[in-house]
Amino acid sequence: MHQSIPLKTALTLSCLAIASAASALEWSATEIELLHSDRFREPFNPNPVSKSIITLQHANGYSLGRNFMFVDLVKSGNQERDLANRLESPSEIYAEAYTTLSLSKLTKRNLAAGPLKDIGLTAGINIGSKNSQLHPKPKVYLAGITFDFAVPSGFFNIDAQGYWDHGCFDGINTCPNYRTSYQITPSWALPFSLGSVQGEFTGFIDIIGARGDGTVRQVLSQPQLRFDIGKPLFGRKNQLYAGIEYQYWHNKFGNQGVNEHHPQLLLAWKF
Repeated sequence: MHQSIPLKTALTLSCLAIASAASALEWSATEIELLHSDRFREPFNPNPVSKSIITLQHANGYSLGRNFMFVDLVKSGNQERDLANRLESPSEIYAEAYTTLSLSKLTKRNLAAGPLKDIGLTAGINIGSKNSQLHPKPKVYLAGITFDFAVPSGFFNIDAQGYWDHGCFDGINTCPNYRTSYQITPSWALPFSLGSVQGEFTGFIDIIGARGDGTVRQVLSQPQLRFDIGKPLFGRKNQLYAGIEYQYWHNKFGNQGVNEHHPQLLLAWKF
């Protein structure tokens, strides 16, 4: 997997820098997810592609705000195609990291009003590498405002951010001339109970504007419905979950007409 070690190292150092700059953590949550589907789509490929994904996800909070990051390790089946229409089976790594400063905590004023609980200043980065023939290396910088809403349990946020895409295709030595765009992202995690069954409805919706060079507006949504299977199986609550993630991606990567809509099997372990 090309350049996976530098990406992992950079992401780890970034998270350590954020943590060391902050005061003691007030809370943290980490989980590993396993996902699989055989109905992914890729640009210029009419055939569905199978992919298995391992996701490491972490979030924490401290006296001035919170941090969030995840790393995806993705292995594709041999249905992908190179520029000569030959089948290939690439691997990839993709990561996102964000930090949010709470304006309520920074100003020491209560900014809650109606359903609004807080407002934050958010900045993030998306990076990745895929060892296909095109060898895409996404790199996106984001910055903007986060609105936190009051919910009985869990969280519901909406990010409104500027979107600066500096991705390249190392396999053909090309970096598209993208223009500044936007990303609006509602995200949520809502626990629920159905009798003795415990579960979570969690996910996000990314709405990303056209960024030039032939791209159009894209929408990516990954809602998850998952159930706590660790409690009935092992007597351990809030640790092992199983369920389904539904992936909907309209105009994938900004490519008009490349759409995904399919379920993925999900297994998640919190620790």
